[in-house]
Formats: sequence, structure tokens, C-alpha cells
Amino acid sequence: MSDGGSCEVLGLEELEAKLAELDNKLAGKAIYGALNYALTPVVKDAKKGAAKAKEPHQIVYPNGKTVKVEPGLLRTAIKKRRVPKSEMNGEFAQGAAMGVYIGTGRNKVYPNYWYFVEYGTSTQPAVPFIRPAFDNNVQLVIERFSQKLSENIVKYGDQP
Repeated sequence: MSDGGSCEVLGLEELEAKLAELDNKLAGKAIYGALNYALTPVVKDAKKGAAKAKEPHQIVYPNGKTVKVEPGLLRTAIKKRRVPKSEMNGEFAQGAAMGVYIGTGRNKVYPNYWYFVEYGTSTQPAVPFIRPAFDNNVQLVIERFSQKLSENIVKYGDQP
């Protein structure tokens, strides 16, 4: 949280104990389903906050290729994805993770300028859209994750 605040999550020990009772495949489904559900408000807010060009523009890629794109490309490129184990390290190496990222948007075009919008340049002020989407939804993400994980544990715990 950018304001230095903190939040307390109650009941995680109970959820963890119940999660341990599921086999690994069902536990993974329960966790990733909850992460996916929890991140939805972040993606929606990031899309709302993403700059939209007033008119069509050109993207020039490092290889020299130029592509004309319509306004709204950046918004269509904001997505959720499961973080592969190969990208996790340290304390997260054995966990499950999902993230919000900028991928290819409309017509498989990658908006390589997203970083300049988010962080600014020497000639363009920053117009953050990803960081505020996380910061403004921290508590909601935790609540949604906890709720959905609890539901998934019950759902998958009932399976033979």
C-alpha cells in the first residue's frame, strides 16, 4: 500500500489447515481460482485508469516495424496471468502467484509505450494506472481472495 498502511487478515490459519486436507491438484485449483477472482477489481480499475489516445497513432517497435493502432489499445492489453514457477524465487518459490500485466491488446499489438505512461519521461508526466489500481483495491482483493478460497475449499473438499 502506498500510504504505508497495513491490513490484518483473520482466519488464514483455518483456511490453510483445510487447504492442506485437499490433494495438490485440487488445492492448486482452489488457490488459483481465488487469486483470479481476487484480481478482477484491479484489472478493471487499471483499464479505467489507462490513458486512451484521442486518435489513431503509430507504434514503432525496436526492430523498425511500424503499426497503426486505434485508441484503447492499452486498455485491451491489461490482463491477469498465472506466474510460472520459473519466474518465482525467494520466499515465493513454492507458492502460487498471479499478476496483472500488459500483454498484447487489440489485434495482437503490444503497446510498448505503457511504461512511459505509467512512469513518465523527461518530457511527459507520469499518468499511473497500474499502481493506483493495486493500491485502491488492497483490502477488496484480500476479502475476495479469502471468500473465494473458502468457497473453493468447501467445493473441492466435497469431491471424491
